[in-house]
Amino acid sequence: MSEYEALAKNVLTKTLRVKAGENVIVETWNHGIPIAREFVYQVRALGARPLLTFEDEEAFWRSASEIPKTKLGKVGAHEWAAMKEADAYVFITGPADINKMRENREGYNAMIGYNSEWYDRAEKYRIRGARVGLGYVSEQRARAYGFDLDAWRHMMLQASAVDPSILRKNGQKIQRLLSKKGHVTVTHPNGTHFEFGLTGRKAVLDDGVISKEKLDDGENMASVPAGELAVLPDPRSGEGTIHFDRPLYAYGRAMRGLTVAFDRGRVAKWSAEENEDMYRSSWDRAKPGKALLGGFEFGLNPAAQTGFLQDYLPAGNVYLAIGDDEEFGGKNTPGFSMAGTLTGATVTIGGKTVLDGGRFVS
Repeated sequence: MSEYEALAKNVLTKTLRVKAGENVIVETWNHGIPIAREFVYQVRALGARPLLTFEDEEAFWRSASEIPKTKLGKVGAHEWAAMKEADAYVFITGPADINKMRENREGYNAMIGYNSEWYDRAEKYRIRGARVGLGYVSEQRARAYGFDLDAWRHMMLQASAVDPSILRKNGQKIQRLLSKKGHVTVTHPNGTHFEFGLTGRKAVLDDGVISKEKLDDGENMASVPAGELAVLPDPRSGEGTIHFDRPLYAYGRAMRGLTVAFDRGRVAKWSAEENEDMYRSSWDRAKPGKALLGGFEFGLNPAAQTGFLQDYLPAGNVYLAIGDDEEFGGKNTPGFSMAGTLTGATVTIGGKTVLDGGRFVS
């Protein structure tokens, strides 16, 4: 039995609810072939029709390095046609080599220049999609960040197996509060005291299930493992200081000791104890909207563990973003995004404590 059998069955039957006769695209990179192989088999076992698409990493990086950027990031009519006929889509994330992403960021960005159009079309075609985060678990990433590869893989498999009903139970009560107009306060013994306002915009609960209701609301992509409760707050409401106790990981490096101070709704200053240069140059080049609050979320997954790239996911962790807010449903695109995770926080919404020292209050 494949170690990915349970993962594939859960994604296909619970997340995507694949039915016999449906068309399912499975996309993977080289390192994800063993995972994709199981998905293809399980699609067939359900009586559905799989189509496997493959991105070869060597060809990808050669293209990014040697071909003019104007020729990259193009999608042909044949691929759009396949998407249009698909009912569901499984994406096993990649690439594996995070170091090459850092060495050739411009080429990488050119290669994925089609992303926005891809997601727009996927929503238009009402494709039920799943991003399988296990694809991020590669030897190159583990080595670059100093993670235990086996422990990381085990955690991701366990977190991916959490039943959606548990995630809904953890998040629905807070979702109602986050979806109202109100005031949120985040505090922590490390000196964090941060406040912001809610506009009444609906908070999005990712329980790992793509339902008809979510498709109607334009939410057609799920992350696996799931377990996030996110909201777009009033972008000009941030006040106070937040000291993130988890690193920010990007392109094979980690920025530690990030502190962000807001004043009158804008970032007045920010600094990091280690590797501040990871974000400083981008900050200096970005548009003024970079200083606005971009998003806020709670982690809901009881099987996820802090200490890997998915620090935002464990139940009781909080995550805050500044700058670009498209991920949270906003329209601010200043060319800069920075987000960090805080563990062990206390959070009140409208004066009601919902998180006490990192534990949800029942």
